[in-house]
Amino acid sequence: MTWVAVALVALGRTFSLEAAPSEWPFIGPRAVPPPEVKAGDRVRNPIDAFVLGRLEEAGLSLAPEATKRTLVRRLYYDLIGFPPSPEEVEDFVSDADPLAYEQLVDKLLKDPRHGERWARFWLDLARYADTAGYEGDPDLPHAWRYRDYVIDALNEDKPYDLFIKEQIAGDEFAEIMGAGELPLPDPEKVVAMTFLRLAPFTEPRGDETRHEMLSEMTSTVSSVFLGLTVGCAKCHDHKYDGIPIKDFYRMKAFFNTVQIMPPERGDAFQIGGSLPAAFYRDGEKEWAESKRRSLQAIAEAYEAMKKDFEAREEDSNNDSVTPEERKRFRELEAQSRFVPQHLKRLRPVAMSLRHSFGPPYEPGVPTSRVMLRGEYNNWGEEVEAGFLSCITGHQKPAAIRLDPFKRWPTRSRRMTLAQWIASPENPLTARVMVNRLWYRHFGRGIVPTPSDFGKLSGGPSHPELLDWLATQFVEKGWSLKAMHRLMVTSSTYRQASQNAGRPAAAEKDPDNTLLWEFRRRRLEAEAVRDAVLAVSGRLNPERHGLPIFPPLPDGIEERVKYSNSKWATDTGPESRKRSLYIYQQRTLSMPFMQSFDGLVCEDTMPRRQTSVTPLQALAMYNGAFVNEEAEHFAARIAREAGADPTARVKRAYAIAFGRGPSPEEVSELLPFAASDEKLIGLCRILYNANEFVYVD
Repeated sequence: MTWVAVALVALGRTFSLEAAPSEWPFIGPRAVPPPEVKAGDRVRNPIDAFVLGRLEEAGLSLAPEATKRTLVRRLYYDLIGFPPSPEEVEDFVSDADPLAYEQLVDKLLKDPRHGERWARFWLDLARYADTAGYEGDPDLPHAWRYRDYVIDALNEDKPYDLFIKEQIAGDEFAEIMGAGELPLPDPEKVVAMTFLRLAPFTEPRGDETRHEMLSEMTSTVSSVFLGLTVGCAKCHDHKYDGIPIKDFYRMKAFFNTVQIMPPERGDAFQIGGSLPAAFYRDGEKEWAESKRRSLQAIAEAYEAMKKDFEAREEDSNNDSVTPEERKRFRELEAQSRFVPQHLKRLRPVAMSLRHSFGPPYEPGVPTSRVMLRGEYNNWGEEVEAGFLSCITGHQKPAAIRLDPFKRWPTRSRRMTLAQWIASPENPLTARVMVNRLWYRHFGRGIVPTPSDFGKLSGGPSHPELLDWLATQFVEKGWSLKAMHRLMVTSSTYRQASQNAGRPAAAEKDPDNTLLWEFRRRRLEAEAVRDAVLAVSGRLNPERHGLPIFPPLPDGIEERVKYSNSKWATDTGPESRKRSLYIYQQRTLSMPFMQSFDGLVCEDTMPRRQTSVTPLQALAMYNGAFVNEEAEHFAARIAREAGADPTARVKRAYAIAFGRGPSPEEVSELLPFAASDEKLIGLCRILYNANEFVYVD
């Protein structure tokens, strides 16, 4: 044995390129039947049997079931991202139907707010932003259409395997069997491929930039869909997992015929053009036209007022223009500044890509090589497109199906990859996605690192449960909603949190890896802001559409590094839409969102940090946003509860927390409800309670 082989053995990195994988996670999920358990009365579905099996081995048990008030609030935040109204809470609490809980789950899964809630998590994975980052941070005017595509896909319960294919190879769905011209892809699929273009992008530097762009696509597709850090093999063999550098470039070869349209004339940043993609949602074309007309009306009104002012002031004095007219003029001036930017967003195009048309029109299939040390001009051996050998057990080229006449040799590469990823036989795809859902519902993944199933993940805490969920996912037609329902209807999900008197459980399993209680969790940034607006009664429920620009504190949008601000501040109802729609500017995060760890993505983000800092308390107590909404919250309480102080305190608690106050809380807060002015202070107190931003 050579010294190299000895070193590899010592590092535990030997693997056969011709042997079938024999280690988790590269072997397929096994359909393991759920175990028999002693606490059979707690088993609502097989999830509970798998969890109880591990708990009973450790001498532990599930926590008691949470109260109905706790469960209704938990479900609303989990499935749609909003607190339930007092009436919705009382309806559920008083419903004696033994299937009331399941019926509520079904209702919330059908609610269109569900897609908005869960789209945020996918957009974090997709490194979604409305700007490109780097120097100048140029606008990506059509990225918002991808955000709306994701919302629709989740609301419609688009099968996950189709969801994968559309984002990787939406332009390669049609089978080409004749010698005719290529058919145009569906507009929705063109929009879906925005996924591949959402990485930060700087001005082009020839082959170097293309190498970095295709490498990023390879890394992101691998981590998002396969849960493997394939990008770690860009410069050298993966240090921990069986992914040699050659496999990175074999995977990258699936993307080497990607064609991005050239930038439009006048695009100083040269970040690439767009492709035609007609508005396809019902009523969307009419909405865009109406929006276009209203924007043009703003520009025309500004120009008309400007000419009128100039005519009135010529050989005259400034007294001919009233203060009210000047105020209106300044408003129109500020709005008209951003009209061209908004009009560009309303064009029926998408920030997408396609495959090269190949010779004689465009370049053919380029030779793919290993780039030594990851350097674009440091060529190694030639490679052909192929799948990861840690999964297949070999490094043979993938069979790419070409059209019978071989007119389009550049086509079908990404579809070949997408079909392999979305195959029921792929051992990782279903596991990775159900683990992502589990992480969001239970606060920790069965595999704790959702985008890394390799050796550094530590492996799954419940491998049989993960396999069972993965097989169920495929058997249920890759339905995400079916998996949501399965998870949230389990007894494991319905447990109480923070149970007193269970020191033995905390001692044996301090991290709650075995799920002996429900994890209490803080709301993420978007849900905190949305809850503030929902409670005040001022949330704008309008869905889809252009990005929104809520006011920022102290005019910071004009003081960022780049003087040409893209932040079109709006103080009207549009600015109070759901936080999902806030303009995602890579060089300017909203301070309120940033304080709650809501950062704009630079890279794919499988998990957000959950911090507890003084800035959060300052934002909730002293921030202009919360203080403004506290006034409207108080006005809502006064309208709904009348002048009686006790009724006011009870109504405030019902709206904010979904429960009534204790006698002690009523006694302590009664003075704050004695007048409308003091009522604002009560609302500020409730906004700042832990109970407002944490879900039991």
